[in-house]
Amino acid sequence: MNTGRPNTSRRAPLAKRRPSGDGRDPSPIRAESLGAFRAECDAAIGAIKGAVRELCESVGVDPLKPQEVGRQLKLNKNLTWKFARILLERDSLDAAPMLPGPEGLAIYLRAFETAGAPAKAIGGLREAIAAFDAMVDRHFGGRSDFELVLDGLRSGANLEQSRRLAFRGAAAVFGVQAAARVTAHILAPNKTDASMVDIALIVGLAGLRRLRPLAKLPVFRSTMLSKGAIPPVRPLFVGRDTGPADFLLRDFSSFPHAGVTRKEVDGKLTVELDGGPIGRVGEADLFFGSFAERAYSRTGSADDPLAQFITAVSIPSESFLSDILAHRSIRGSEAAEAAMFGALTGPIPLDPNAREPARIPIDCTPVVIEELEPDTLASTVEVASVPNYAAILERAFTALGEDPRDYRLIRVAMAHPPMPASLVVRWTLPT
Repeated sequence: MNTGRPNTSRRAPLAKRRPSGDGRDPSPIRAESLGAFRAECDAAIGAIKGAVRELCESVGVDPLKPQEVGRQLKLNKNLTWKFARILLERDSLDAAPMLPGPEGLAIYLRAFETAGAPAKAIGGLREAIAAFDAMVDRHFGGRSDFELVLDGLRSGANLEQSRRLAFRGAAAVFGVQAAARVTAHILAPNKTDASMVDIALIVGLAGLRRLRPLAKLPVFRSTMLSKGAIPPVRPLFVGRDTGPADFLLRDFSSFPHAGVTRKEVDGKLTVELDGGPIGRVGEADLFFGSFAERAYSRTGSADDPLAQFITAVSIPSESFLSDILAHRSIRGSEAAEAAMFGALTGPIPLDPNAREPARIPIDCTPVVIEELEPDTLASTVEVASVPNYAAILERAFTALGEDPRDYRLIRVAMAHPPMPASLVVRWTLPT
């Protein structure tokens, strides 16, 4: 079973939190797979460390006391701290970003020359860094490209720097950005068939801002990804000024100086935000809610062994949140796994093996909260960038006739999610 739609919380007093997931290293790149580059990088950084120690010893300073080095040699503390960090880092991939550029290196060496360091020691550090740069040029073409590669190779990498840069670049290119992209699935037992599960889906964009004039902006599509038959989808609940076929949660949405347009093609509904002013004046919060009855079976089969929930990220967003609120009787959800996959060529494959090459090296391990209490639901699920989020969930539980105390929360949150990409949260269905 697969469902999806294109397009830090505080702890509740009674909540039990634990990490869940498949235990993978978030980066699929292992040290042994780096081959010659890893060996060359280790050797180059090792030579630089040796040259720094020799240079500092030649004038009687301790490179691991950067403040003293700065005072004695009249050097900027940023430079002396960088070289101290290089010496302290065990992993050459963590040390490499600390290396100063040509101007910083020239200032550093000139200070040692003034302090009376021998030419051999000064030349030793200059040559060691030149050898490192030659190695980088040979493998990547320069330090700027190397910095991008490093973001994915450093131990514990989450591509945080690259994701932040990508967010800013994509926002400028596409002319739009959001403060938060949120998705919540509420998985409830079907009222008449205990073997089936109903799905309430809430998707939203908070702080959606145009950076240049845009005529139309698609913000919601009512598609469902599934190997089986697609169940009928209807609005989750009707607001005070909402038509019966409108998925927009108008009670919780705002779109000043703009309107929304819905169009249906081949049975697929698309909702678009009309043109409006750029910047904060036209900032919008848009939330949509849908409900699918008997959406999937509690048990798996040989053809469909997994519960999979796919959330696509197609708009540059500062933060991302995926919540699954699963009834605790739904077996397997307590062992949920999550991963992010690139979608450069279109929607990701439903087959886990087929999409594995597109896995992005980001740690998406869910946080699982086993117990939710009605009086603490808001503080458990609240998100600072989405003020209406807790109220929407409370309204959804009321509409479903469900008690939050019977549910567990499975949460994946991150800053600057990659795009275009899709998060997959999955677990193995019992047979």
